[in-house]
Amino acid sequence: MRKTAINTEVVDGVTFELRPLVRNATNPGWVCLRKTPRFVQRYRALAPELQGCRMVEVGVDQGGGTSFFLKLFKPQRLLAIELSSEPVPKLMNFLAEHDKDNCVNVCWGVDQADTVEVPRLVDDMFGGETLDIVVDDASHLLNPTTTTFELLFPRLRRGGLYVIEDWSSEHLMDARIAAEIASFPEKFQAQKQTSVGNADYEMPMSFLICQLLIASAHNAEWITDIRVGKGICEIRRGAADIEPGTPIADYLGGLGRWMLNC
Repeated sequence: MRKTAINTEVVDGVTFELRPLVRNATNPGWVCLRKTPRFVQRYRALAPELQGCRMVEVGVDQGGGTSFFLKLFKPQRLLAIELSSEPVPKLMNFLAEHDKDNCVNVCWGVDQADTVEVPRLVDDMFGGETLDIVVDDASHLLNPTTTTFELLFPRLRRGGLYVIEDWSSEHLMDARIAAEIASFPEKFQAQKQTSVGNADYEMPMSFLICQLLIASAHNAEWITDIRVGKGICEIRRGAADIEPGTPIADYLGGLGRWMLNC
């Protein structure tokens, strides 16, 4: 039986094993990083401009991303928030060994859509200073992801970067379902009703990406640039003032709201 090749990335002496679909590395001395090689290479390309950054990471899971960003960006301060209220021992042990300056603050039991707690934590960590980068790898759901964007994008500095990971996950699932149906049409003959036609269907997170693209066309002083890749979207902050909490509809302009029925 052929062994599956293991993708690893060494950053500042730490070996990260890239295993997006699982939670543990195969080697006790490694860190499981639930990101694809494409994501990792993109963050490596951004690393020179983000050394010593002020960063917020939304969605910690098992802590591989937090550990990776600590070693790669060497942030001045990193605030990480996670919905689960249970601290992850392997992350806390990693930070005890590698974060001697205590630049990382992990806050457990925080909903990314909490419009009171999230701003409070950011204020406590950074005061009135602007952020350099925000990475949202949390719920992957449209509404909470939109709320987090509304809260944190305005807090970026001019030219700061907002990253949304796995924005296309629902479409990948849709493609897999379609392929399965095509492979076994008789099996699914009685189940032709798709989720899109179901009253319980929820708008995918990609709708936010569409909104942001139109927003960049409407007002380049708010969003100067968008880079959309496979599963990762980067939004660059413009120079104009934006009040934290500004609804995404206000980014769109009249034509954009009409196009998207917002």
